[in-house]
Amino acid sequence: MKLTMRLLLSLLLGLSCPGGEQFAQAAELAVPAYTGEGNLYKRVHSLREMRFAHVVEQHTDFSCGAAALATLLRYGFGRDLDEQQVIAGMLAGANADVVRQQGFSMLDMKHYVNTLGLRASGFVSGPERLPALRIPALIMLDINGYKHFVILKLATRDTVYVADPALGNRALAMRDFARQWNGVLLAVAGPGYQPQGPLRQLPSLLSARQLMNGMQPVQQADLVEYGFLYSDFL
Repeated sequence: MKLTMRLLLSLLLGLSCPGGEQFAQAAELAVPAYTGEGNLYKRVHSLREMRFAHVVEQHTDFSCGAAALATLLRYGFGRDLDEQQVIAGMLAGANADVVRQQGFSMLDMKHYVNTLGLRASGFVSGPERLPALRIPALIMLDINGYKHFVILKLATRDTVYVADPALGNRALAMRDFARQWNGVLLAVAGPGYQPQGPLRQLPSLLSARQLMNGMQPVQQADLVEYGFLYSDFL
């Protein structure tokens, strides 16, 4: 019984135990008390895996920008790109010495996005305008002096939902977010954009709040307000 509970805890929390590292990811477990013929298996996911659903996880302390941009390109535009491919693509057009000292900038990201046939535009905004934002955008947060890129998925008056390459999907109170955000966002437009993709959806546990706040996908025509042309989404 103790061993069973230990494995179950490892599965739910996404932790590893001696001989049980595989339980940090999805697994197929036999359904207990099943009385039919053979064994019945159910696919289950760890909490950690669910937290990183539709988020490209960063693998180094300094690759949050590449992982965040990979998240936006993969789940916003259907581009099959990972963190390493985005790093290589941005390095091709950046100053390697500057990158080693300061990391990638939004300008590096903009240049790389342009090479993919997409269009990236930078905007300055106040937190109060974010609930009107109709597309996911890449932003930088200052977390106790640590500059960190995340994807802003959507926002309400009180809450901001982000895809964080270090922590997964999370929600921040608007007042806390406003203290961390520098007011700049990088939005991407172009062929393949998925207005109803996962970056514009809240986790199922939050779907009631999503409906209450009217956070539904909008028509592409509404995106023109943010500086893009109709042709950017065709």
